[in-house]
Amino acid sequence: MIAAPLSRYIRYWYTYRTAVAVLIALFLTGAMFWLYTQQLACDSHGQGCIANLSVHPEDRFANQYDPGKPQNNVVIVGIDDASVQSLGRYPLPRSLYADALTNLEKAGASVVGFDVGFIDSSGHDQELTRALQTASIPVVLAYGGGDTVVEGGRVVQKGVDQIPIAALRCADTACQHPFPNVILGSTDLVLDRDGVVRRMPLAVEPRCFGQGTCSTKTIDTFGFAAYRPWEQSGVGGAELQVSNGTAHFGSAWSTPVDASGSILVNYSGPPGNFESYHHYLSFDTVAAGRFDPEQVKDKIVLIGAYNLTGVNDEQLVPTSFGGNATRAMAGVEIHANVIQMLLNAVPLPPNPSRFLTAEPPGLLLLLILVLGLATAVGVARVKVLWGLLGTVVALVLFTLGMSALSSFENWVPDLFHPWLAIALTYSGVTAYRFLYEDREKRKVTALFGHYLKPEIVSELAKTRGGVEDILRGGERRDITLMFVDIRGFTSMSESMAASDVTEVVQMYLDHLSGIIFTWDGTVDKYVGDEIMAFWNAPRTQIDHALLAVRCAYDCVNRAAELQERLLAKGLPPIRWGIGINTGAAVVGNMGSRSRLQYTALGDTVNTAARFCAQAPAFQVLIGEMTYQMCKDYIAVDLVPGVQLKGKSAETFHIYEVTAIRQAPDAPWVQFPTQMATQTHHAFTAQYTQQTVLAVAETGSTDLLVGEEAEELLARQPQSPN
Repeated sequence: MIAAPLSRYIRYWYTYRTAVAVLIALFLTGAMFWLYTQQLACDSHGQGCIANLSVHPEDRFANQYDPGKPQNNVVIVGIDDASVQSLGRYPLPRSLYADALTNLEKAGASVVGFDVGFIDSSGHDQELTRALQTASIPVVLAYGGGDTVVEGGRVVQKGVDQIPIAALRCADTACQHPFPNVILGSTDLVLDRDGVVRRMPLAVEPRCFGQGTCSTKTIDTFGFAAYRPWEQSGVGGAELQVSNGTAHFGSAWSTPVDASGSILVNYSGPPGNFESYHHYLSFDTVAAGRFDPEQVKDKIVLIGAYNLTGVNDEQLVPTSFGGNATRAMAGVEIHANVIQMLLNAVPLPPNPSRFLTAEPPGLLLLLILVLGLATAVGVARVKVLWGLLGTVVALVLFTLGMSALSSFENWVPDLFHPWLAIALTYSGVTAYRFLYEDREKRKVTALFGHYLKPEIVSELAKTRGGVEDILRGGERRDITLMFVDIRGFTSMSESMAASDVTEVVQMYLDHLSGIIFTWDGTVDKYVGDEIMAFWNAPRTQIDHALLAVRCAYDCVNRAAELQERLLAKGLPPIRWGIGINTGAAVVGNMGSRSRLQYTALGDTVNTAARFCAQAPAFQVLIGEMTYQMCKDYIAVDLVPGVQLKGKSAETFHIYEVTAIRQAPDAPWVQFPTQMATQTHHAFTAQYTQQTVLAVAETGSTDLLVGEEAEELLARQPQSPN
């Protein structure tokens, strides 16, 4: 069972709102993390993918975490449009590839990789075969399956086996004696569901192994195949080991891998970055030997199509996104970036390792949870606009913070799901606030709409605690009460038709209630022809006593308006007295379980009612405290000889308000008692002319008014002058 203090505390609606906001944040945290796991599943070739969602806004920040300038150890020899135009044909004959290999070997290149399909069959195989057989440096030949799937935690080729490769790398048909320095490297790319190359498998299972035509279980990816002999100064050496989500390359380095054995590629820059930094040669110059040997000496050289018209070898990469254009990156440059990353795998102070790692899932979950809860609690406890501003600031700070961390820690942050969690939490809590506050406003309006003017009701509806805060029980506070009562109405109503009595009372209550609302008063109740109103509750009003007195002035000063409307309907004019008292009272929601009413109780209330009962027509009687609070604004006369039950005449003073002024230094204005009385007499005289008391003639005790009175008056004989 909840303890009493806690149960009282959670009653306040803004606390309840915070609890709901926290629940919203927890739900959205779980939903966003589930979407994140679905994105990972979708990106990994769709295995276990339920929600086909792949959103990577962090691609726009790729330049925040890329190394920038490529290293000098990698050079691209591009088969570009200029080369094809210079050489005069495409596909290129294999003899040109042999010339390029020979020239690069002579220039001192360390490793040469051919990202080429060798699709020309013009009969120049001997030159290329001889160049490969006699090569003194490692040569990597592209072996692409063209179609891959993820099976058993690795990428498996399912495409067409590239037959020419076997003929070019082996001394015999069965390939029992492959050329010693020729290496196969897979050029297959792993695309995420949105078609972007963000990761690269370090090794793949070749199609020939699945078909049983070769014994090679795995081959290195093209970039890794070119990097390995450069790192180990020749063919052979340590093998790549993948276990428990981590890839180890001897004692040189290790890096996390995903479920397919792929690593995130840390691109050196946008497409064309190698060419921009002059790590690029056109193939025609290399084949002809027209290049500076220093450009390739001791370097890894990759040969492949480079933005060649008609050859679709380009793919989108994270650094493709930026500026005003989206450029695709040539396949050979993608592999060059892999090598660039592997060359930076061993950190050299002060440069950090250039391996990228995905943001740890546990950390992402914690981030989403913290951001969601902070957003929920903040938005639940401040104004909506402040909540919106805070949410925007949180999004900006989170983005900048994660960009900074990615630069220092080589993280690839997941931005989309935390962004979505923050935005949805703000939207959810704000929507709940509007729904709940609208309900609270309707409660407040239903409760106070009959007692307060609409402006005050609207203000109360904005109260942080809503109805529970306004009506959290009776409280003792100083208030000013005003009672208004019609003089002689009981005897008058006995002589009037019931419909006329109702209409007189209704017009009187409407008129005076409107004046009370004008002066921000709260109408407590109507008891017959008596009105009870008070100030300083439920809303705090510092000058509540003066507001009540000014309201009383208006009630007397505007009496003629009501008299005139009554006379126009053939109804008798009325008079009223007013009593005002200030002091402590208990104010709150009171009554039975079936009927509650916001009212005030206490001696101050009773005394104000007695003042009203003693007040002559159009006079205002006030108590001592009311006078003390308004003495700079009102003039009074002491009312002698009035004895109230339970009050000592010697110590208890009653005053009649005689004058009032706008400010302490303003001129006095006479209280309109005399004017209201004179106006009442005038309207009474007019009413008398329309009313006949047919007591003497008919013996009736009924008071006739309106048309009946006029008809009876017309039947009376006219008295002589």
